[in-house]
Amino acid sequence: MKNMRDMPLRYRLSIPFLLLALFGTVSLVVLAILSQNALIQREEMERLNGYDRAFDHKIDRQGRWAVSLASSFARNPEVAEALARQDRLRLIELCYASFTFMKAHYGISQFNFHTLPPRMFLRLQRLYEFGDPLDYRGTISDAISNASETFGLEQGLTGYGIRGVAPVFFGDQLVGTTEIGFNFGHVLLNEMKEQFGVEATLLFPRESGGGFSIYSTTFADAIERDDPAYARVFQDGSPEVLLQRIGGRPYAVWVRTIRNYQGRIVGLVEFGVDRTDTLSITAHYRRIMIGVGLLGLFLSVGAIYLISLYFSRPIAEMVGFAREVASGAHVHPSGLRPSGELGVLAEALDEMLLSLKDSREKIQEYADNLEHMVHLRTRALRESEEKYRTLVETVPLVVYRLISSGRLIFINHFIEELSGISAKKAMDDPDFWRHKVFEDDRERVWPLMERCLHHGSEFKAEYRISHTNGKSIFVLDHAIPVMDEKGQVEIVDGFLVNVTDRHRLQQQILQTEELRTLTEISARLGHEIRNPLVAAGGFARRLLESLPAGDSNREKVQIIVQEVARLEKILEKTLAYLRPFEVSLEKGSLNDLLIQVLEEHKDLFSERSVVCGLNLSLSLPFIPLDRTLFKKALGSTIQAMIGYCPSAGKLEVQTYAGESLLHLDMTLKGAVVSPDDIEHFFYPFTTRLDPSRTIDLPMAKMIIHKHRGVLQLRRKDPNLLLLSLSLPQ
Repeated sequence: MKNMRDMPLRYRLSIPFLLLALFGTVSLVVLAILSQNALIQREEMERLNGYDRAFDHKIDRQGRWAVSLASSFARNPEVAEALARQDRLRLIELCYASFTFMKAHYGISQFNFHTLPPRMFLRLQRLYEFGDPLDYRGTISDAISNASETFGLEQGLTGYGIRGVAPVFFGDQLVGTTEIGFNFGHVLLNEMKEQFGVEATLLFPRESGGGFSIYSTTFADAIERDDPAYARVFQDGSPEVLLQRIGGRPYAVWVRTIRNYQGRIVGLVEFGVDRTDTLSITAHYRRIMIGVGLLGLFLSVGAIYLISLYFSRPIAEMVGFAREVASGAHVHPSGLRPSGELGVLAEALDEMLLSLKDSREKIQEYADNLEHMVHLRTRALRESEEKYRTLVETVPLVVYRLISSGRLIFINHFIEELSGISAKKAMDDPDFWRHKVFEDDRERVWPLMERCLHHGSEFKAEYRISHTNGKSIFVLDHAIPVMDEKGQVEIVDGFLVNVTDRHRLQQQILQTEELRTLTEISARLGHEIRNPLVAAGGFARRLLESLPAGDSNREKVQIIVQEVARLEKILEKTLAYLRPFEVSLEKGSLNDLLIQVLEEHKDLFSERSVVCGLNLSLSLPFIPLDRTLFKKALGSTIQAMIGYCPSAGKLEVQTYAGESLLHLDMTLKGAVVSPDDIEHFFYPFTTRLDPSRTIDLPMAKMIIHKHRGVLQLRRKDPNLLLLSLSLPQ
C-alpha cells in the first residue's frame, strides 16, 4: 500500500482502468477456454458412453448368438441321443468338426456338454478334462431348473466367456445341457478397436488383493493401473472418466464395471480415446484467443496512459517541488499557478512552506535524540535475547512452550538427547506433549495435563517416555500455565528433567534393603533352629553312648544321631549361602585353571570309567579370575557332570573365544537326564548327584555369577547334555 501511495498520479489513475481492462480480457479468454474445454469434454463423454453401449451390445449379441448355436445343437436328435446315452465318442464325432470350424472363423472358444446333476461331461476344447461338478455355474443351473435357454458372462474352468446354455431333451426327458461360449478377451477388444478406433482393456482384481491385473488389452504395452479411481468404480459400480497419460500420450479413459450372469461385479473394462489431436487444436485456438486478448489489452493500456498523463502533469510538478522541499532543499515559494482546484492546492502549499522552516529544526533535534535512545534500547534487548537463548539451548534439560491446544510452539534441542526425537519432529507433531507419555502411565498423567491446559492448574508429574532406541526413561515434567486477561490459558511453559538415574538408584536401594532384611531374617531363623538342633543332637549322642551294644533301641538312636547331623550340615550350608563374600580378581588363564581341576579329578574319572576329551583354544586371552574360588566352582561342576555320566561314558570339554566373551562347553555323552534333574541341577541338597553332600553346586553358581558369568544347562540330543559357561573378557 505504501508503494501505491508513492506512485505518480498518472499511474494511480491508469492502474484501476488497466486492471478493469485486464479483468475483462482475461474473463473473456478464460470463459472461451472453459467453454471450449466443456464442449470437448461433453463430446468425449458422448463418444465414450457410445463405446460403453456398443460394448454391452456386443456382449448381448454374442450371448444371443452363443445361445442360438447351443439351442440348434441341443435340438439335434442325434446329439440328444448321444448325450442321453452318455456316448462321449459319438458327441465328438457329431460336433468336433463344427467346433473347430466355428473356433477358426467366429471366435468360439468353448463347446461343452453337461449331464445331470450339473457335471462336465465333455469339453471339445479340452477333450481330456471332464467330470468336474458345475453347481457354481448359474447359467447351467438356471437352464436346468427353468428348462430354457440362458446366456451371459460367466467364469468357468477355462476362464471367462460369453456363454449360452441350452437344455437337451431326449424324448420328453431332460438329459443335460449344451454350452457354447465366445472368447471374452482379446478378440472382443480387437473388434471394438477395429470398429471404433478405441483402445480397450479388461481388468480383474488380483487374487492376492491390492489392485487389478490386466486380463486383456489393445495397448501395445501393459501398464499398471494404480489410480484409486479403479478401486472406487469397482466398489461403487458407478463409471468414471479419467484423464491419463498412457504410453506417453494423453487419453480420456472411461472406466466401468463388468457384471457376470448373476449380476455380480467381477472386473472392470476401460475405453481410452487418444486426445493428442484434440489437445493440439485446443492449444492452437487458445493461443489465438490469448494473442487477441493481449493486443486489446495493450491498446487499452496506451489510451489510458495518455489520458492520465494529460491530467497528472501539473500534479507531478507540484509533487516534484514537494519532494525537493522534503529532501532538505531551500524552502521557497513554488511559483506554480495551475487553474481550478490545483491552483488552490498550490496556494495552500506556499502557505505551508512558511511554517515548515521553523518546525524542521525542532523535528531534527527530536529525531537525533530518538535515534540515540532507540540504538541503546535495541542493543540492550539484543544482548538480553542472546543470553536467554544461550541459556535455554545449553541447559541440560528440555525447555518447552505450548499453547492451550497442547501444540508445541518452542522446544530446545535437548529433547533429541533425551528421547532421540529431533526438535523439528516434536514441533511437527500437534499432540507430542501428550503422546510422549508411556502408554502404561497415560491413565494417571493425561488427566493432570488436561487440567493444566483447560483449567490453568500447575502440572508436575513423574512418568516414563520411550527413547527411539527402545529404552524407557523416567522424567520429571513441570509445567506452569500463563493466563490471558480473560482468565483463560494462553500459553504453558515447562521443562523436562531426566530422573532415570535417581529412579534406578531408588529401586536398587529398595531391592538392597529387601535383600538385607531377608538375609537377616534367614540368619536369625537359622540360629534359632541351631540351638534346639544342637541340644537334640547332644542328647541323642549321649543316649547312644549310654546304651549297651546289644540293646535293640541302639539302631533307632543311631538313625536319630545321623539325621540330626544331616540337619546340622544343611543348616550350615544354608547359613553359608546367606553369608556375603567377595572375589579377588586377577588376570589369569582359564585353560590352565581347567587343566589343574581335571588333573585333580583324574582318579574320579578312572573310578567312574569316564573318558575326558579336551579341545582347548590356544589363543584364549587372560580374563579376571579369583583362582581359588573359581577353581572350587569348576571342581564342583565337573564332579556333578561326572555324577550324571554312565560307566564308559565320555565328557568333552571345549574352550573358545567370542567377540566379547570366553566360552567353556562341557558335553556329556550317553547321559539319561530328566527335565526335572536339569531344572534342579544347581539347587542345594540334590542327593541324587551327591550322596556324600560334598558337591556344592549352589555356591559354584554364586561364584560364577560373582565373575559376571552366565551358566546354562540344556539337552542337545536325547543322549547329549551340554553345560555352557560364558565369561566376559
